[in-house]
Amino acid sequence: MDISRDQIVRRLAERLAELNITENEASGRAGLERTFLSQLRRNPHRWPRVDNLQRVCDALGLRMYWVTTGLGPRLIEEKDFAADVANVPMVSWHVPLVSSVAATGFAEAGAVENFSEMRRVLAPGLPRGDYIALEVVGDSMNMIAPDRSIIIVDRADKILHPRAFYVFTTPNEDEATFKRWMTRPDRLEPYSTNPAYETIFLEGPPTVIGRVRKVMLDL
Repeated sequence: MDISRDQIVRRLAERLAELNITENEASGRAGLERTFLSQLRRNPHRWPRVDNLQRVCDALGLRMYWVTTGLGPRLIEEKDFAADVANVPMVSWHVPLVSSVAATGFAEAGAVENFSEMRRVLAPGLPRGDYIALEVVGDSMNMIAPDRSIIIVDRADKILHPRAFYVFTTPNEDEATFKRWMTRPDRLEPYSTNPAYETIFLEGPPTVIGRVRKVMLDL
């Protein structure tokens, strides 16, 4: 499914006209900089972050899935039996991660700049969050996420809980790994049927990309 920035801008503009409010007023209602929507409209290379777009949609009473795809109910007040299905990008709109993440040690990550080329994943049953999807590479987490499965990561949830699963990155965000968080001592543990993988012990606080909320696998 292709996502068009121009279509997003057009649908938001139509709603502004319907409500008879300005871009600056709508941006303010969303708790963003007053020029947020006008800058989005004027800059053809600018894409909104997921969380900011959600705030704008909430302020305008629109469903974000409709704004991004043109499908399903348009207004929040309209009943939607598929409302729990999120359209998740395979890479972040803000943090420069590649579409895959290592399930072994830390692996190099590169930037993707063209949003229109991003693969999309439909993920049901997610609460509100700031989600990205990553493909798992390797078998060190195969007890929950086999090689080439897809993990759905909530970047809005960075609070660490023992035995929960997260994507971690090095401080400069150029390498990332998928592991289980454990404490006493703090460490990143594999979760695998392969005993060859070793725990990563930390010398300082980890940098968290987000909590893994769902694993998806094509059979």
